[in-house]
Amino acid sequence: MTDAKLEKARAAAEKAAQELAALEAAEAEKAATLAAERDAREIEYAHRVKETWRAEEEANSEAEKAARARFYELVSNEPWFEAFAEYRAHRFKRGHILTAAQDAQNRLGETATIPENRIYDATIMDDVINAAEQRAGEIAADFADELDAKREAYVSGGEA
Repeated sequence: MTDAKLEKARAAAEKAAQELAALEAAEAEKAATLAAERDAREIEYAHRVKETWRAEEEANSEAEKAARARFYELVSNEPWFEAFAEYRAHRFKRGHILTAAQDAQNRLGETATIPENRIYDATIMDDVINAAEQRAGEIAADFADELDAKREAYVSGGEA
């Protein structure tokens, strides 16, 4: 009786193994089909990006110009900007004063004792620029994430 049970169990196991193999083959075929479709959409998306990048870059360039104009408009009307420009102007005025004094010494035939003008960097603007660059990097990273999500949605079968 044990042999009959054993044979019956072997037959059931064989049948289950065949069903499992058939299901795995179907699953593999489905996965291969999905992968092929995904690859085809990825190629299609790459063609679309390649064909439209110039228009997108031109639109981005126009948006950049508008943002720059908006920035200059906003900044030029701010009291701090006028104060900063005035501060920088005094540094340039120093150069004119020193040049005039050097010219006067030369005209009088005197030995040059007036120092050369030195323009120092205004590091406060470097701090502003660094802060702006950091924020710009964050904005650009968000944009890159959006582009990646758009591509992934398209390649995965959604629309982008």
